[in-house]
Amino acid sequence: MYRIYKNIIIIISIIVVICFALVLFALFGDLGVKTDKNIDTQNIAMKEQDDELTVLTTENAFKDDGFINMSLADEANIATANEIKTNITINEEPKLLTAEEKYKAKPDFKKVDTREKKDVFCFAGDVYLSKKPRTAYDEKGIEGIIDESYRKILDASDFNVANLECSITDDTENAEDKTFTFALPTKYAKVFKEVGFDLFTLANNHICDYGTDAMLNTIKTLDENEIIHIGAGKNVDEAKRAYIKEIEGKRYAFLSASSVLPNDNWKASYDKAGVFNGYDIRELCEEIRSVKPYVDKVIVYMHWGRELETVSNTWQKQYARRIVDAGADLVIGAHSHTLQEIEYYKNVPIVYSLGNFIYGGTMRDTMLLTATFDYSIDKNGSLQLQIYPGVSNYEKVRRDWNKEVIKGKYTELQNKSSTCYIGDNGYIFTMEQVIEALKNLESSNEMN
Repeated sequence: MYRIYKNIIIIISIIVVICFALVLFALFGDLGVKTDKNIDTQNIAMKEQDDELTVLTTENAFKDDGFINMSLADEANIATANEIKTNITINEEPKLLTAEEKYKAKPDFKKVDTREKKDVFCFAGDVYLSKKPRTAYDEKGIEGIIDESYRKILDASDFNVANLECSITDDTENAEDKTFTFALPTKYAKVFKEVGFDLFTLANNHICDYGTDAMLNTIKTLDENEIIHIGAGKNVDEAKRAYIKEIEGKRYAFLSASSVLPNDNWKASYDKAGVFNGYDIRELCEEIRSVKPYVDKVIVYMHWGRELETVSNTWQKQYARRIVDAGADLVIGAHSHTLQEIEYYKNVPIVYSLGNFIYGGTMRDTMLLTATFDYSIDKNGSLQLQIYPGVSNYEKVRRDWNKEVIKGKYTELQNKSSTCYIGDNGYIFTMEQVIEALKNLESSNEMN
């Protein structure tokens, strides 16, 4: 009898264990299925959001105005997608100044009668005082690094602009891991003011050669020497902000960006110092459009292209057209260390590269470019360009005077500049101006 009770108890125990196991399996197995379904549902939601984002950033991104145009619903969808992807709360960006707050003229600004007005701007290419120019300056002063003729051109201009191809710093311990790193001792910053430069673009591939601290020291040093700077800053709002030069009732905006950067760490962001990113041209175009209503002219200085190339490439041309379409009135370029072609697009000049100016390298061909906005010819400011070829050797930059050499350089530049004509005196004319001049000449001959 005892054995029968014992067997019954064992059987009941086995049944209880089995039932308990089935309950557990049902609970946790179902939970697992639900979890997998939840994950699949979340993945599907993420994919749907990704697909929607793709549509927003590809099909809708490149409108005629060159940047994204989204509805509030679209923006809400993007925010939801970002929350799903990162699983964190999206932090609000710091409050930025509006275009009006940044660029509107002060109350005391007064436009003037411009019937006899001409404003002259002078542009140079890459500038860096390497060891040999520094030595020449130490021994001979300013005459040791730039000749008198070029200095007179700079002195006669209302505003002089160039690209600063280095960091200004005395701390050279933390160099970037790259082939060439350029640093200028702080004490030599005063030389740039002696030469006559008023504004430097800092959007390039050398401004952060010794880190963002050196870049910020460059800005500080330029401020101390009363030289204006654009294209880099303590955050992206500062880096992309245009500088507005006011000259007797006219306002000119200067912007700069670089599409040549060693890595993404160089790009300025809302909470990080760096360079205005020129790879995504939409942000630059947006800033051009922001400043355009508040100024008379917009001038953009780009760092782009490939080093040592003597003509621009396809994407440079595409970028230049987008910049002009956004509202630029003049586009200047640098980086190749060579002279590249001059092009007109929608009657706006694009000077792809001015070469090295004061530099100390082996690339010798250079030129200064003057851009004169003449309001006596056209109330909106007729733009006339003129180039002044020269040589930048290891120590000194000087203007060419040999007529045959100058003619040869005009011819070389003309051969790759199909949309303009370069006169014997260095004046640049559009082909439309040339055709109009020929028609006038023909009419004059017929009358005689």
